[in-house]
Amino acid sequence: MMVAQGGFDKKEEVENPSEVLLNPSDPEATFRYKAGGRHPGYVGNVVEAVGEKSSLVIVYDYQQNTYADNQFMKDYLNEKKDFSDGSFIVADGAYSGEENSRLASEHNLKLVTTNFTGRKPDEIYADFVFTDDGKYLIKCKNNRVPEDCIYDPGNERSVAYFRISDCEGCPYKERCQSRFLKTRVRKEVSWKSVGRAKQLQYMQTEEFSEYAKFRNGVEAIPSLLRRRYHVDKIPVHGKKRTRLFFGFKIAALDFQKLLDYKKALYFPKSWSIESRRPARSPISFVAERNRL
Repeated sequence: MMVAQGGFDKKEEVENPSEVLLNPSDPEATFRYKAGGRHPGYVGNVVEAVGEKSSLVIVYDYQQNTYADNQFMKDYLNEKKDFSDGSFIVADGAYSGEENSRLASEHNLKLVTTNFTGRKPDEIYADFVFTDDGKYLIKCKNNRVPEDCIYDPGNERSVAYFRISDCEGCPYKERCQSRFLKTRVRKEVSWKSVGRAKQLQYMQTEEFSEYAKFRNGVEAIPSLLRRRYHVDKIPVHGKKRTRLFFGFKIAALDFQKLLDYKKALYFPKSWSIESRRPARSPISFVAERNRL
């Protein structure tokens, strides 16, 4: 009997990239980890316009499921023209971002995201003032103006230098966590942090609470597509063919909405449960992504 000397080395597990081949019959399919689970295939993004008595899916997009949520929002906003006054769009927190908010405002649209993702910044940053391009800090929470300010493009941060006398007696010194040097005080902060802090403040207002009531409507579309139209069970492979089937299911959903609306006009008491949603002012909002 021969005995090998030495121990065994444990082989480290290597995670396969999202673009790895999942099925030879569908080489375009990808997978993504979300909420502790693995989701293979593709992803659909749906935009629904809602009026006082009815709603209708007006736009849908369909991509590999490695496509980012906020990129769906960018694509939609870049393709749309200006909206009417008072229009707003309600979406999941994954659709948020300073660039998306800016794009929405350029189209006369208010972007409201109903939950907050990522690390929460201190709310004092909401009162920091930046230049219009978001690169240079002009004024801090304590209304102090920096002596010097440079932009770090690698980290997308503004690096500002204040006088020590401006920061020593500041009531927000502990929360600001600036760095005291020998002759001045260094503070790094990004425009994104300021935007996220403003979002946190806005989420505490009564106006936001009213917008957040549309969250149930956002959830309804993916639920209907799964339960009634079996969007997770498309009997073909490939992005183009599955996208076509996804479009058929969206058309079926809209057709049912039209029938319910017509039924409500002539037979109000027999309006289906699917259509019995509270009266709402005209809006557009993005439904959550539907994993296929």
